[in-house]
Amino acid sequence: MKRIIIVAACLLSAVVLFAQPQGHKQNEEQRKKEFERIQSEKIAFITQELDLSPEEAQVFWPVYNQCWKEALQAHKEMRDAFDAIRGKKADDLSEAELEKKLDSYIQANEASNQVMAQWYPKFKKVLPIRKVAKLYQAEEAFQMRMINNLKKHPQRPPQDGAPKEGKDKK
Repeated sequence: MKRIIIVAACLLSAVVLFAQPQGHKQNEEQRKKEFERIQSEKIAFITQELDLSPEEAQVFWPVYNQCWKEALQAHKEMRDAFDAIRGKKADDLSEAELEKKLDSYIQANEASNQVMAQWYPKFKKVLPIRKVAKLYQAEEAFQMRMINNLKKHPQRPPQDGAPKEGKDKK
């Protein structure tokens, strides 16, 4: 589950970032609307896949939403820690500073994993185990859907001057 939520958070972040028109930065409101659109799509997808009864939905969604909120925060901390050691930033650090930044990244990664470990039993308390399994499957399927959408409709120019996949190849 931890991997699923982390990857979902990455994908949602990527979708929000990659959905920017070429040469233009989306303002915060546009990013928020895109994030909300994706979240709505995900909620509909999970609801359909789990076939939740009204009673199950009433107890499941508050638990899921809290889990998701904590997972996003943990992932943000992990991403921020990784950004501190990415590329040239790492080259400019002393070995002691780099080691400290790496330690922070590892700790943030472990904290992110711990969030998910804490929520699995809570899902089991509010849903039958078969629906918990379907939740994992739905998360994975939704992630794959988002990845496929990004592959089919890349909207961000490539970095490092590399040609876009599929566009410049003939």
